Amino acid sequence: MAPIYESDLAEERFAQDEWNSYELWEKVEVRLRRKKRFWIGLTVLTYLTLSSVPIVQERLPKWSALKVTRLMGQELNALKRDAIRTKAAYRLRFKGQGSLDYVVERAQNCSESSFQFEREGSFRREKSSWFDRMRDESGGDLALVSPDQASQLGLRGIVEHYCYDYLAGSDGILRDEPLTGFAVIPVKDLANDRMDRLSVLLSQGASGDLSFE
Repeated sequence: MAPIYESDLAEERFAQDEWNSYELWEKVEVRLRRKKRFWIGLTVLTYLTLSSVPIVQERLPKWSALKVTRLMGQELNALKRDAIRTKAAYRLRFKGQGSLDYVVERAQNCSESSFQFEREGSFRREKSSWFDRMRDESGGDLALVSPDQASQLGLRGIVEHYCYDYLAGSDGILRDEPLTGFAVIPVKDLANDRMDRLSVLLSQGASGDLSFE
């Protein structure tokens, strides 16, 4: 058996220490690279977030208007179901010019002059968060477009009330208007005749098939 000298042990310990030191620095370098990638990614994400704020703020009113017209569509579908279920005529009527508060009324048919109150509601949203405040600062406070305003904007078939008879169908047919609907627009856009953030709910034909624009 070959003898083991102190110099050999020292050389072995030195090599082992050198290897351990190399592994330690390699781990440190990996952590530094990860940290660098993290900060680069966070910087890019922050930049993209800040860059998107003006775009989001610009389009918020449009998204809000689309949401309101979708809620209107749900209410009109419920109104048609009630008319068929009870074999009557149901009418959705808005309370005033520009108002998103509505009343649902009932009668024997859409031609009657008097309707019986059924329920009421509103398509307005409570301003309870910074998201809503940012939307309103962008001109996102919404209004229903009146027929007169619709004519000025070049829109056809816009009404302030909608009636559905379980036999005759949509009251637009009775007025020889096969295409009728509601339009919602940010209040500030009305003064500027701006239409790119307008949202329209349309009812077509006697069956009142709904579509969105």
